[in-house]
Amino acid sequence: MKNEGRKRKTVSRSAADGRRRFFAFRFSLFAFLVILSVAFTMATALSVADFLRILFEPETTAAAPSGNLVAVWLEGLYGWLIAFGRMKAIVLFSILVFVLYGLKNVFTYLSALSIAAIRAGIVRDVRNALFRKAMHLPVGYYATHRRGDILARFGGDVVEYDESYLGSIQMLLVSIISMVMYMAMLFYLNLKLTLFVLLMLPVVGVVISGLSRKLKRKSQAVQEQNARLTALTEETMAGLKVIKAYTAIEFSNRRFRTSNRDYTRRRTSMFRRIYMASPMSDFLGNAVVVGILLFGSWLVMGGDSGLTPELFISYIMLFVLMIPPAKDLTTALAQMKKGRACADRMKEFLALEPEPDGDRDFEGLRHSIEFRHVSFSYDGVTPVIDDLNLVIPRGSTVAVVGSSGSGKSTVAALLARFYDPQQGDILYDGVTSVVLRSASLRHHIGFVTQDTDLFHDTVAANIALGHPTASREEIERAARVANAHDFIMQLPQGYLTDIGEGGGALSGGQRQRISIARAVLTEPDILILDEATSALDTESERQVQQALDSAMKGRTCIVIAHRLSTVVGADEIVVLEHGRVVQRGTHESLMAVEGRYRDLVNLQKLG
Repeated sequence: MKNEGRKRKTVSRSAADGRRRFFAFRFSLFAFLVILSVAFTMATALSVADFLRILFEPETTAAAPSGNLVAVWLEGLYGWLIAFGRMKAIVLFSILVFVLYGLKNVFTYLSALSIAAIRAGIVRDVRNALFRKAMHLPVGYYATHRRGDILARFGGDVVEYDESYLGSIQMLLVSIISMVMYMAMLFYLNLKLTLFVLLMLPVVGVVISGLSRKLKRKSQAVQEQNARLTALTEETMAGLKVIKAYTAIEFSNRRFRTSNRDYTRRRTSMFRRIYMASPMSDFLGNAVVVGILLFGSWLVMGGDSGLTPELFISYIMLFVLMIPPAKDLTTALAQMKKGRACADRMKEFLALEPEPDGDRDFEGLRHSIEFRHVSFSYDGVTPVIDDLNLVIPRGSTVAVVGSSGSGKSTVAALLARFYDPQQGDILYDGVTSVVLRSASLRHHIGFVTQDTDLFHDTVAANIALGHPTASREEIERAARVANAHDFIMQLPQGYLTDIGEGGGALSGGQRQRISIARAVLTEPDILILDEATSALDTESERQVQQALDSAMKGRTCIVIAHRLSTVVGADEIVVLEHGRVVQRGTHESLMAVEGRYRDLVNLQKLG
């Protein structure tokens, strides 16, 4: 078990390193492709003004002053094109522009594909991490938190995180790379005009940041309300029979409408702030363009040798091309505020403490299980188990009985380390349970409970849940022990029959026998039967009891029972009341004296 654990950790680290290398490569490829896309966009913009001047005023070409190396290089290219004649030059130039734009679009597409792989991988890893955390949380967490809120983190929060946060990061990266390249070229074309632009940009930033300041808080409120709405929907669907039975449909509709109205109001308020960012940034961007036109025209007319009319036109075109990434930048920052709320909710979930675990493997029961002064409370106030002392020898059958709420099922939960006692110890062969690894302990325990949890899968897969590598022969052998083989073979596809959600295609007795087969397949040392027959009719109970009698042979069994007819043959019967042991002994010895056990038997008309 220890070697297997080390191997799993090594494999996990290796896989994590592989994912990091994959993401680093994809990100580098993405950045390179974005740079190429922007470069081809700039090349197209820089070409237009000079080409038109040379085409329609060829006699000025030789005398035209060269603003910088870009202008010199372009003039040489266009002079070469015009040497073919004006019409051919127009055709060749059109082809050149078409090719440049085509390459720009190709690289834009390839960059999007590259970042899409990163986003998909991150979402996959986040979902895996959330599910892994959900599997390792204490059972008590699910008793105090609504399932709908937990499901919302797997559904709506992950989708919102991908679309608003990861999507915004993609937009932000493209915007930053584009703006840096455009700004570098603008600096190269004219320093004075670009410094003027930089003086105006902080004003734009202050206005946009003011719009998005409260967006994160609003988004967090929306996600929390969405989680409540999901929880309400899940709760209503689960209790639909009760709602219909008590004609509470209108009450449920009214409650849903109230919650949905609150969600809609919060979401509308959030989008109002989000959508304000784009038109505001558009307005401010246009204001900057007007400022550039005025100041740039003044420089050109003033005879600034570094800014020719053609370069000024190219400058304006480049700046106009920079406006969309600038708008995307502000939109991305606003969306990231919204997506950050989802990220925080998921981070909060991932930061929850997992169930406590030990550092020693359990190799199987050799002598006994002992409850030594065990006390336990779910809420830390009201004791459910109070100073329980009990010894269960290996190979014996001990029954725990009592009225509802006496703590019977809590005993089973403590045995399996779903909870740890607040006081006292549960000892397995003299070793306290808190030092044992939960997985290794549960590997030696078989469970058959009143609520049979089957999954939307085949009969064989449900039986093999705890032993997924089991052969068909092993599965059939377990089913025969559970008195289930005959009815399974009568199903349409035998062991390969899909039993539907929750085993809905089977009767209660059949589901219970599948559960017994599942427990038997793992060949456990300890078998816990928690009200295994209480929800069955007489005929189903008889069949399941026969299966249980077969499964219990040679095992240490703890029977939690309400129907006392199932515990008459137990080696010891422990009677609980309010978490305390009030009687213990065999059926015969307890029936021989006045006490709670005989009262319970008489109530069930067994005595």
